[in-house]
Amino acid sequence: MELRQTITALECRFMEAFSTIDAVKAKIESLEEHVNAGVTEAASNVMVTRETKIEAPKPPVFKGVRNAQEVENFIWYLENYFRQGKVRDDEAKINIAVLYLSKTAMLWWIRKMADVDKGLCTISTRDQFKAKSKRQFFPNNALYEARHKLRELKQIGSIRNYVKEFTTLMLQIPNLTNDDLLFHFMDGLQNWAK
Repeated sequence: MELRQTITALECRFMEAFSTIDAVKAKIESLEEHVNAGVTEAASNVMVTRETKIEAPKPPVFKGVRNAQEVENFIWYLENYFRQGKVRDDEAKINIAVLYLSKTAMLWWIRKMADVDKGLCTISTRDQFKAKSKRQFFPNNALYEARHKLRELKQIGSIRNYVKEFTTLMLQIPNLTNDDLLFHFMDGLQNWAK
């Protein structure tokens, strides 16, 4: 009889354990449903944004030509490259920029670094780098030369070539009014084209 009581007691315990397990399973299922409902609701309220990754073209190598357009284009390419690559640190920007210097521009940079080492100047920000490179390679009389070329520009060949040359010069002179632009454009055209 004792064995029978032990078996009955064990059966009761098993039944209690199974009932506890079933209750835990039900609770877990209830929680999973609650979590899934919350996730679905949250997902419907949240706008999913995806970051578009594009590879920015690398800046062209700057050889140190004393040409206003070349200097401006090089700086623009660098700035765009930094913006697309999310480069924010000035030191990193300078270190990247000098990778795209060659010939005369590289010699200039080596000399500048020697001056920095001697304490004669500092180039620790992107703005300092831009200012010093412009000072070195930007022709002093670039604006005057562009104005002079615009004044002397005459249509010799096709109108298309004239418009191209006119546009190139016009973009180098930032403060021309529309009236000045029209005057210079019309003045350079051949009589038959006016």
